[in-house]
Amino acid sequence: MLAIPMATTPNKEAPPKAAFNREAKDRIGTAILRELSMDARQSLSAMAEKTGASKTAVFNELNSLIEQKDIKFVPEINLEELWRHELLYTTKWMQKREFRQLDIHQIGFTEYVGFVKFIGKKPSDEEIAKAVRASYIPQNVSAVYGRYDLFMYLVARDHADINVFVNAFNKSLPGYKMIVRIRPVRKSFGFFPLRNELIEQFKLPEKYKKLLVSLNNGSRGQLGQGQEPDKNAITYIYKTLIEYGIVSRTTMYMRNPDNGFAGIISYSIVDHQQFQKSKYKWFEHLVKMDGNKLGTYTFMADVHEPYGGIIIANAKNAACFEGIKKSIESLRLGIEVESMIFSRQIIGELGVRNFDLRYSNQYGMLATEGLVPKVCTDRYAKERAKQAYIEI
Repeated sequence: MLAIPMATTPNKEAPPKAAFNREAKDRIGTAILRELSMDARQSLSAMAEKTGASKTAVFNELNSLIEQKDIKFVPEINLEELWRHELLYTTKWMQKREFRQLDIHQIGFTEYVGFVKFIGKKPSDEEIAKAVRASYIPQNVSAVYGRYDLFMYLVARDHADINVFVNAFNKSLPGYKMIVRIRPVRKSFGFFPLRNELIEQFKLPEKYKKLLVSLNNGSRGQLGQGQEPDKNAITYIYKTLIEYGIVSRTTMYMRNPDNGFAGIISYSIVDHQQFQKSKYKWFEHLVKMDGNKLGTYTFMADVHEPYGGIIIANAKNAACFEGIKKSIESLRLGIEVESMIFSRQIIGELGVRNFDLRYSNQYGMLATEGLVPKVCTDRYAKERAKQAYIEI
């Protein structure tokens, strides 16, 4: 007699083992990207403890992510704090007469966003790159679709330097008519990777600038690669940069993120009373983003003249980006919103990472109002001050 095996009732709720493995791998990968965004110099052991994975799993996944997403490690430099240290360094040995003659406008930096619209024919990317590359001021120049043709993220000593840059840009592209709109901004979230040409302009001790450039060249390994082999001196400089607030953290950005569709959401405040009343609603919308997913927002800044803001967001495609824009509009913040889409990067790159929103300025404001739980904001600061080298 042929034995017929008894049928077993499958557990419909239990996914295949491969799905479990893939889900666990994705969870670990997302957690690693968040940890690298917050402190790229932390050890494998520290990341293993925070992600709940083994050190070997973290090592393998980290190397896979670096290759797949083309990750680069850079210092996140706090431009708003830089002026204090430039002033101290510049005036340290000054006599009273020299101090009175000091041009205060040449201390510190201001951030700007610029938009360019070409009238008629447009220059090539090569012509644009050649027109801006000689200046330290442009950190990102990108081609965009929308009302304008170019987006620029600029860092300059003052508005006079911006005017010099714009005039030089205009003269470097003879035969092309353009409208240039430059607006000062105050960053509230995210960052743009800075060019070495800007770092060289910092009025800081030469050894500080050398270490910043070394960090900016993308290494997660030993500090100060290519510098003098005095590890104790380099460690001390790095700790000083962290403790003084010149460097917020060593972070990372992805050149090939999953959400590779990037766009700009620009808004103008049309009802100031409504905006003040509803702004915490926007902050809550921001910080309640799903922590198991990659960060949506790359950069945010308050804009003056007229008052408003700029948001750079990442999405899987145009429909998802439009969804982000509509979700902001649905909050009824008393703003008018328009968008532009990034076409390609001409100079510089976007700082796409997976930042922990609990450490954002927006979360801090909500915590002050008692709308969200407070977090230990110095957690990463303490670890960055302690660790000078990482495990390879």
